[in-house]
Amino acid sequence: MKTVNPIEIFGDSLCSVQNPSVYIGGEFGSVVKRHGEGDGLLNFGIAFPDLYEIGMSNQAVKIIYNALNSLETVRCERVFAVEGDFEELLKERGIPLYTLETGIALCDLDILGFSIGYELGITGVLSMLELGKIPILKGERGEDSPIVIAGGCGATNPAPFSDFFDAIFIGEAEGGMFELVERLSLMKKGGASRKEMVLELERYPNVWSDGMSKEKCGHDRAFRAVWSDFGQVPSVESFLPLPNVKPVQDHGVVEIMRGCPNGCRFCHAGIYYRPQRAKSRRIIIEEIEKIVGEAGSREISLTSLSSADYPKIGGLLDELNLRFKERNVSFQLPSLKVNSFSLPLLEKISAVRKSGLTFAVETPDEAWQMMLNKEVYAQHLVQIILDAKRRGWNKAKFYFMVGLPFPETCGKSEEKAIVDFMLELQERTRIQCNVNVGVFIPKPHTPYQWARQLSPEEAEKKLFYIRENLPRGRFHVGAHTTETGYIEGLISRGDRRAGGVILSAYRNGARLDAWENRLRENIGAWEKAFDGAGYDVRSEILRERSLDECLPWDSVSLGPSKSFYKSEWKRHLDAILTKRCSESCDHRCGVCDQNTKVLTETESGGKAEIPVPEKIERAKDNIPVMYRAVFEFSKKDGGQFFSHISQVETFNRAILKSALPIIYTTGFNPIPRLEFATTLSLGIESESEIASTVLFDPIPEKEFAEKLNENLPKFFGIKKCLIFPVTNKRRRESLSSGLWGSVYEYSFKKGEGEISAFHNSEAAKKFTSPESRLIFDLAESKIGGKSPLTIPFALDRPFRNALEEFFGGKIWEIASIKKVRTLAKCEIANLKGPPEFLELFRASGNAEFTDYFELYARIAELNRILIENKSH
Repeated sequence: MKTVNPIEIFGDSLCSVQNPSVYIGGEFGSVVKRHGEGDGLLNFGIAFPDLYEIGMSNQAVKIIYNALNSLETVRCERVFAVEGDFEELLKERGIPLYTLETGIALCDLDILGFSIGYELGITGVLSMLELGKIPILKGERGEDSPIVIAGGCGATNPAPFSDFFDAIFIGEAEGGMFELVERLSLMKKGGASRKEMVLELERYPNVWSDGMSKEKCGHDRAFRAVWSDFGQVPSVESFLPLPNVKPVQDHGVVEIMRGCPNGCRFCHAGIYYRPQRAKSRRIIIEEIEKIVGEAGSREISLTSLSSADYPKIGGLLDELNLRFKERNVSFQLPSLKVNSFSLPLLEKISAVRKSGLTFAVETPDEAWQMMLNKEVYAQHLVQIILDAKRRGWNKAKFYFMVGLPFPETCGKSEEKAIVDFMLELQERTRIQCNVNVGVFIPKPHTPYQWARQLSPEEAEKKLFYIRENLPRGRFHVGAHTTETGYIEGLISRGDRRAGGVILSAYRNGARLDAWENRLRENIGAWEKAFDGAGYDVRSEILRERSLDECLPWDSVSLGPSKSFYKSEWKRHLDAILTKRCSESCDHRCGVCDQNTKVLTETESGGKAEIPVPEKIERAKDNIPVMYRAVFEFSKKDGGQFFSHISQVETFNRAILKSALPIIYTTGFNPIPRLEFATTLSLGIESESEIASTVLFDPIPEKEFAEKLNENLPKFFGIKKCLIFPVTNKRRRESLSSGLWGSVYEYSFKKGEGEISAFHNSEAAKKFTSPESRLIFDLAESKIGGKSPLTIPFALDRPFRNALEEFFGGKIWEIASIKKVRTLAKCEIANLKGPPEFLELFRASGNAEFTDYFELYARIAELNRILIENKSH
């Protein structure tokens, strides 16, 4: 099998695309199973149909990736959707889309599995198939094609996807998917054909396939897989790999509970993840210890559909703060209901970093809340905000929905109710309000699956009213584009005809529709697809369904029976609350059985085996003696495609993972004190980047380098380190204040005549004159050869700009550049100190520049003198 090495194939051309480091792999913690003759492994691609920055925040992808790679017979590698610029580069070079670990072309995989968390990812699926040279339509795939499957919350109505996927796994991957893939891998080893493996897939009770029947598959309905042991046994580790760029959600994640006890009638996820299963406190603590120690995370989200409903959540947070506060670890509860929200709870999650106030209200009217099966106590909300203001919070976020199936009578409308509620609340609390309003989309497998959907025109009218009647200044109003609802509604409740509309929109240019700015650009492609569909797509999306009609998703069961959904719909109409799910539930929905049941006991796992770390008493302010670590590192073999921001994030995380005694910044968001001498432009390799940090305690320099190297990705390597005491009796010199310039190697891609022409041009005069201090003989430069250049920092960028202007191209098209040394000034301006120190500089001679470690050896000597002689 021929694999793709993006650095070798694309080289400096990667500089032409946005965030090139997302296309090269090599992340810390990625699993690479090398290819060998006859290894016989089943090659599984776990695909996420959106950009890397989104996909690397997705827990499902990491769970599947790590679980499958734990199997000896499976090689699992990741692949994500790409930006348009990289899509063009792939097409220009004739290279198929490939996996990140070892560069397997998607068309060479055995199985390509898509995790579909939201419906609008479907055009990303089609784009990835086409770029990977896999036929989009399953009917056009042959024996040599991969098996293409899907799963996730966004795929529980398979009808619109039936032309694209060979099969769809329904439910939680831990509930049987891994065993199924292992079975297929053994079939591959035994020489099974693609057709035989597809048939084995179709026979699995949790797998939906087109044309599924009892005669062919043993079942004519796919049933949701449930991991009944969730919370009682350790979860699959899902914190690695660490991304090469900062993802959209950049924090550690621990799932503390799966499912939700609250049965909100609009909530599809509440059905998909039933029943409520709380994770034992022991397992939660052990998972956090690993995330902090092995991933370097200091912000941890304790996730679930309703995190405040975790049993004894306050006690859990008390224990977590006891264990982790000294390590600057903070905790977030991203999903909080108003009636389970309390200020003591908020203070617990703000012990290290102050969290925001966020309230999911949905609708402010109490009668309508009863219809939703969700209560929001307005007076309780006011009291929380008033108490929070007294403790320093000055703004809050509120989520609402319009288009919910409420009877608008007596002149009462959703939009007016929202405006009146927010005006009164703001009047009583005087807090800055961020109001986010979504448009309700009826989802399959919920009591609202039959409801009518708002048209974009109706939705825009409601949103316009809210925006116009909440005064700017006191309120900031945000809302999704109303066109999103059409597309999401088409896929959520569409039949198999919707697949043709999706394919047509893709052919018309629709891509990455989950991004609002992209959807606004793509809406014409969708409108054209609607117009050419051969049926009234818009009416089909919006219409109310009959309770007795056959629905496109009836061939899938998430657990509850259809009669349960109908009963809940009737209770909605009568505005009757349904009790919370519990171990002794009196309203059986059909999910719980002998093996699967509500689990709220969190202490059964016993005490955490990891002891509470000893508290280290260290002064936070006015530290008399600290230890500065100045170090040199290389950045190459793909590291040149990291932006400076990504480099900073990478080093911050490596420092945290290393458990070094780092001094943090103070303020709202403490981070390690870390400084870099220069910002290196994208595409330039380096053997000599200079950085520094500050330590509470001294450690051996070799140990410092080893610990960092163990926790950095392969692109970076610590080469040299100097650690010395510093005193607060004098201001520390910044690395940049001592910077003179750099030594580079330029490998020109232009002909010798062109290089000579630049040498003789007006543009080159200020760099070739004796006054420029540029040490570089352009006349000796040859195409493909390495031309050394020593240049002061002030002329570094201007020199490259001059080359770009003269040759009319980007610098990476003109030359490959490698930094081989970073140079320091022999003297730092206005440097003050005792005579003994200044004598050190006078003894250094008259050179303009020196080695950084030579400079800092002298600065270390100054600090030693000051520490030993406090009179100075």
